[in-house]
Amino acid sequence: MAGFQLVWILRGSAEWWADGVLHTLLPGQLVLVRPGTRDHWWWDRDDPTTHGYAYFTLAGSWRPSAEQWPALRVVSEDNPVPATLRYLLNLDVASPEDLDIAAELIRFVLVLFTCDRDLRGRAALPPAVESVVEHLHRTWAPSGIARPVGLAELAGAAALSGGQLSRIFRKHYGVGPVSAIELLRLARAATLLSQSDLPITAVARACGFTDPGHFSHRFRRTYGTPPARYRHAADSPDPSAPLATAGLLAIAARLVH
Repeated sequence: MAGFQLVWILRGSAEWWADGVLHTLLPGQLVLVRPGTRDHWWWDRDDPTTHGYAYFTLAGSWRPSAEQWPALRVVSEDNPVPATLRYLLNLDVASPEDLDIAAELIRFVLVLFTCDRDLRGRAALPPAVESVVEHLHRTWAPSGIARPVGLAELAGAAALSGGQLSRIFRKHYGVGPVSAIELLRLARAATLLSQSDLPITAVARACGFTDPGHFSHRFRRTYGTPPARYRHAADSPDPSAPLATAGLLAIAARLVH
């Protein structure tokens, strides 16, 4: 890449290989490809994929440091970025006036894209929970699949016994670490159901459920309705509702960049 490229997935899925790391991309994910990146894209051959993209160069005094340039983010609908990108897609690239507007919108998106990590980081987590979150990020990010993680693995990441880690989670969130992580995975599933056309089996796989029947059972227990009905019902609970009830929103925010 000689310049920057911003890519956002609107429908379907893709795989993005960048500098030796393979990422699985789903709707709602935003990718920033920086100059010098060696990358390759594989688009889903079975399910049509829709994505938006913008090539640009960066001028002016504002330039984030290297550690502020994340490669991949998931942006929720309550974030102003999705609406900004949808507006950007409707601009006329042949119009000089629209190109000026597009430049300002891209700059706005980049500010949010790079600063969002710092804003989320202000929600301090207990040290043991911070270690668990970092482990989950390293575990989930390469494949894009939020697989289940057992108590022994989590406790090892936090350098504590399983009992100690469970007590910390129950004190702060009212549930054990394994249950907390399942709520995070189910909330991700609820978001994909409400914001994408992915088949329910694909949603289940992306959230670490290999058995669709088990996924449906756990989803219904948490959201009060099976996945298919959740997707189409106008009064379905917000995907983040169970996380808010358990006080897990700060953890969830740390795992979507």
